[in-house]
Order: sequence, then structure tokens, then C-alpha cells
Amino acid sequence: MNQEIQQFRATLPINEFKQEILKQTLENTFIIITGDTGSGKSTQLPQYLLDDENFRLSICEKRKQFLEEQVEEKEQPKVQGFLSKKQKPFVPEDRKNSTDLKIVVTQPRRMAAISMAKRVAFERNQNLGSEVGYSIRFDNSTTNTTQLRYVTDGILVRECLQDKDLTGYDVVILDEAHERSLYTDVLFALVKTAAKRRKGSLKVIITSATLNINIFKTYFEGCPYVKVHGKSFPVEVKYSEHNITQQKRNHDAVNAAIRMHLHEGPGDILVFLPGSEDCEVCRKFCYERLAEVLNSGVEVPSVLLYTLYGSQTSEDQSQVFQRADEHTRKIIFCTNIAETSLTIDNIGFVVDTGYVKQKVYNPRTGMDSLIIQPISKTQAIQRTGRAGRTQAGKCYRLFSKQFYESLSEHTTAEIMRVNLASVMLLLKSMGIDDVVRFEFMEQPTQEAILQSLRQLYLIQAIDEDGYITPMGYEMSRYPLEPSYAKALITSKLMECSSEMSAIVAILSTESIWQRITRVDVDGYQKLQETQTQHADPAGDHLSLLKIFSEWRQATFNEQFAKDTLLNLRSLRQADNIRQQLQQLVEGTSRKKCLQFYEQDYLYKLFRKQKDSKKWNINESIKLALCSGFYFNTARKMHNGEDTYLMVYPEGTVVDTDPQSVYTVIQQYPETVIFTELGGTSQVRGNWVKPYFSNMVKVDLFKLARIEFQQRGRDAVHERRQKKIQEQEKQKEQEEKEKLEKRQLYKARFEQRKKVKM
Repeated sequence: MNQEIQQFRATLPINEFKQEILKQTLENTFIIITGDTGSGKSTQLPQYLLDDENFRLSICEKRKQFLEEQVEEKEQPKVQGFLSKKQKPFVPEDRKNSTDLKIVVTQPRRMAAISMAKRVAFERNQNLGSEVGYSIRFDNSTTNTTQLRYVTDGILVRECLQDKDLTGYDVVILDEAHERSLYTDVLFALVKTAAKRRKGSLKVIITSATLNINIFKTYFEGCPYVKVHGKSFPVEVKYSEHNITQQKRNHDAVNAAIRMHLHEGPGDILVFLPGSEDCEVCRKFCYERLAEVLNSGVEVPSVLLYTLYGSQTSEDQSQVFQRADEHTRKIIFCTNIAETSLTIDNIGFVVDTGYVKQKVYNPRTGMDSLIIQPISKTQAIQRTGRAGRTQAGKCYRLFSKQFYESLSEHTTAEIMRVNLASVMLLLKSMGIDDVVRFEFMEQPTQEAILQSLRQLYLIQAIDEDGYITPMGYEMSRYPLEPSYAKALITSKLMECSSEMSAIVAILSTESIWQRITRVDVDGYQKLQETQTQHADPAGDHLSLLKIFSEWRQATFNEQFAKDTLLNLRSLRQADNIRQQLQQLVEGTSRKKCLQFYEQDYLYKLFRKQKDSKKWNINESIKLALCSGFYFNTARKMHNGEDTYLMVYPEGTVVDTDPQSVYTVIQQYPETVIFTELGGTSQVRGNWVKPYFSNMVKVDLFKLARIEFQQRGRDAVHERRQKKIQEQEKQKEQEEKEKLEKRQLYKARFEQRKKVKM
């Protein structure tokens, strides 16, 4: 088997560039490597470095020299780079004289990190977790002796909190850099700065299948660039005459896949869809359509149907990569997870719907939305290329040539379209106070940065001058959005941390309910009935906690989960996350937290309830949620049953989630709060009202530490006052019109009464 593996590795395209890559990496701090998916860059590159004796000895010597200098600096501490005055250089003693090479490879997706680590461990004939391992959020398969770690980018960002110079590593490989995920963009800056401080003892390699070379070369100081030419086969691209509508997208995608299956030669089929629900709907619809074709007398060759998306368990995802029996074709309905990072063997055909589901943050409303958007040209090319890895292929684009020409060239970086609160808190916790001028590859809008700082201020993570608070430092320990961290910390004081840990854990996994679509009428109705039986009128959070607790009380019984239409794998994953979150909460000092909450209105309310013996654990849970999400309060609009109006900012209309318990039971409370990951709970308006004065008083420019001349400040103040006056004037006019209408209606009513008399 070892000989077969070595022969396979030798055939990979990157093998021809091995010596060139080693030479450039040894001579330069930064290097960019591009190569088609399947060229071997993600699995072979780190192994080349790990196995080259000359490279290892050179790096170990440079590392030793750097760490000795750090020890000298530690004796005379000074502020440098990103360090705050309270921080000291991190110097791991065991690394100074170590002759082991430590390499970390970042991946934007969990699935890629796991599959890459498993593959490399297999190639090196090692147990996963020894020499090679992976580390993702809430799942770690590494030890202190692990030399090659595959991690998600968020994991490495958090490691920078403890080790700003990344002295635990000798090489950082930023893989799939073109995807520009949120934490990858942050890593570009952190790793770049660390490498310059390390004076050649830290090598940084940026890899990708497709890359905007100019912007990356400029950012990484004109570094060398190596292009790995892969073995690719021609792919015939066909366009649709018309652009499909959203209603017909899934229908046309399935029909296109079936036509390929019935009329094309060997090769598996990859169907790109916007979201996970589309994947499940299409798989079920495909089963039904194939059954209809078979019943009509047409011979249907053997076929296996799979789905592939990010929220699946690794067990479900791994099935896609298993080779099918001879004369059996695989049809895989997938999201953009299959565009890059993962190589699925034997793909001969691609169906591309041309859309992707992305999270988009609106800084004006302070809310995230999952929106289906057109892909970029880069993504379209990536999808097409999946069909030409092992054979000549075909790609059927379910959109017109004109639609393709109208697409943007590159995918918008995630940092330009999501809530930046968690990133800003991480930067602040690392002593980076001037976040507005932080060296991002592409600078987010000032409005997005200001609104994220506003959110951090509202939950006491930073003070009015933009400095991180002790509470903020405590929140940065949690691998969660800051508002969830705040709710967990609060729950410790309100004596419901176990319950809150469970709620946050459930929201951090895929749905704990079985995925049954509306296409399955009977199954969907049964699911609705089951959810109604287990619904808590207090809201989604307590309903999820209720069913999760029932499963635990049933001693994690599989049959109970099956009968109740629960997703057993999600339940187990949630329980694992719950335990880890609970450990983090237990590590939070109650005494320290009390300093922040002594004057807090919600904590006083909790103490009052408990002292009067009216304490209720469910009320405590909702109070804790309010502490982290009170700015997400909405009140019911009386002209629509399931429509709500944000309390602040006023005027923003929000609808109840179709998956919400309130939609299921058709009961809509007067006041609710909602959380980003999903979930709505009933609250009392007086719980959050005292906090709204803080929201109005926020000085965003002061939070961002932006200096203005007095004239500039006066101009800003004048514009604000003018806007407030206009709003008040408009409100008065609306009230006047309402009063006149009521008087008119009253007069007409009195007139009709007189006529009847």
C-alpha cells in the first residue's frame, strides 16, 4: 500500500514543482502558490516541507535565534507591534531547542480541515491525531507532539490571542485564500505582522486554486509567485436560452441531472444549488422523477443520490467521497462547499444554477440576512472545472451567456458583508485599539466598523472611549458571537448557566429536528404536530431546551429521538458543545462578574424576583438572553399577526421566522427578542426599556477613536439635530393626520346615528 501511495503522490501535478517551491520558501518570508483543485497543493505541500531536512534545520536555527532575542526582551519589556501595555511576549521554552518542524494549514471550512488531515495521516501511515491532526471549533484531534495541524481559520485567529508571534509554528499555510472568509482576512494581517517580527523564522505560504494575484502580491510585499499547472481535461460549457426563475430552479436542476444520467457516458454528476434545503428537496424530487421514468418503461441505469453541505455531520459528508460500484453513477446535490477545498473523484458533469446563499449584514438595521445571490465569474469557473479533473466533461449552466457576462469578476470578501462585532472584539483583546486603520487587505466600510463597535459598547465589551473592558476580555474567551458570550456570562450570575449552555449549543449545530421538507406532505404534517406538542409558548429558546432535556432524561435514547423526529447526530453534537461551553462558564469568575452587574437593571430584577421567592428558572433564562440581545427587541404590529416592529431603530419591520415555534402554534406575543443563530423568545417590554437611553447616547466616532476638528464635530452635531427635528416634525404631522381622521370618523358615526333615529 505504501508503494502505491508513493506512486500516486508522484503523479500529482505539484510534484514537478517540489524543488522550486522548497527553494522559494527557504529564501522568502512570503510566497504565493496557485494550482487547480486536485493538483495536490493542500496535502503535498506541507509534507514536502515536513520531510525536507535542509529546510527543517534552517528554520529551527532561525527560530532558536529569534526566541533567544525574545527572552532578552522579556527581561526588559516594552510595547511593540500589537502588544498592549499589560501584555508580555509569549516565549514557549520547549520550542527554543526543539528540532521538530511545526506546520499549520488553515481551511475556511470544517469539512476540508478534517478530510485533509485524514488524507495526509493515511498517506504517512500515521494514526490521526499523532503526527497529523485537525482542530476545528468544539472538536480537536491534536496533541502537543502533532507536527502538522489542519485548522479552520477562526482557530488560528484565537491562537493569536495567546501567541501574537505564532511561536508555536514554523510555517503557516493559508489555503483557499481566494474564498476571503471573515477570519482569513484577519489572519492575513496578523500573520503578516508576526512573520515580519519573526525575522525569517516564520514562513507564510498563501495558496489557492484561483486568485487575484495583483492584490495579493501587493499586500504581501511583492512576494514570489509559483503557478502549479494541473492535469485538466476540456469541459464543454452549455448555457440555457433563458434565466431560470427561483420557483423553477430546483425543478430544472433535477431534470438536467436526470437527462445527463440517461444520455451521457460514464462520470458522476455534481449539481450546485444555493442552500442545504435546496439540496434535500432536489434529492427527494430526483428520487420521485427517476421512479416515474422507470415506471414509464424507460430503463434507468443504477444511480446513488447524495447531498453535500456544510452543516452535515462528517459521517454524512464522507459518504460522498466513497467510490461507487462499477456501472453505478453518483448524483451529488451540493452547495458552494464543493467549489474548492475538496476533490471528489470521478466527476464528469456539472449542473450550475448560478446562485449561492450568503449571509449579508445590514449595518443600518443591525441585522444579518441569508440572501440568495448570483455567483461571481470566479465561482462559475471553479464549478465548471470540477468536471475536468479526471476526464473530458460537460457543464450545463442554467443561465444565459448574457447573465454570465453580467456577473462580478470576483467573490465579495466576507469581511465586506457580515457583522464585524466578533472580529473587532478579538482585535481589541489583542491590544489593537485603532481598528479603523487596521491593515485589512480590503478595508470594510466605516459604517460597518462603527456599528459593530456600537454593538460591543451596548453589551459592555468596550467602554465609551473604545477600549476593551474586563467584561470584554472575559467575552473574548468564548468561541462565539459576543452577544452569546454575554448571555452565557450573565447566566452564571442568574443561576441558569447549564440551561443557557444547552440553548447556545443547540443553536450552534444544524437543526435538532429531522429535515423534512414540504414536498413530503405527510411527513411534514407529522413534524408540525410533533413540534406543536413540544412547543413552549415562551418561545423558541425554551422549546429547544425542553425537547433537548427530554432526550437527555430519556438517557440519550435513539428510539426516543426517532419517534420524536429528532436528528440524533445533531443532538449528540449539541451535547458535546454544551459540555465544552459549561467548562468555559465555570472558568468565569463569579466575583469578577459581580463588579459589572451590581448596578445592572436586569440583575437587580433577578435579585428582586429571587428574594421575593417568585424566582422562575425560565424567567432567568430570558433575562440572560436579554442581557446579550436587548437591542434585538421587537413589538407586535397590530395590523399584522406575525409582523413586528423593531423597538430601536424604529421603523424597521421584521417578520416571524417560518420555522419559529410561534409560527407553528400560531400565537404571537406582544414583545419578543431574537438571536442571530435563530430563535425568538417572549419578553416583557419593561425588561429592556431602561437600556434604550444608552443606545441613543452612543458616540460612534468616539468609540472608533476618530479624531475630528471642532468644526467637523459641530457639523456632525448640526446634521444630527436637523435629522432629529425633521423626524419629530414628521411624527407630529402623522399624529395630527391620525387625529383628524379619528375626528372625521367620529363625526360620520354620529351623523349615521342621527339618521337612524
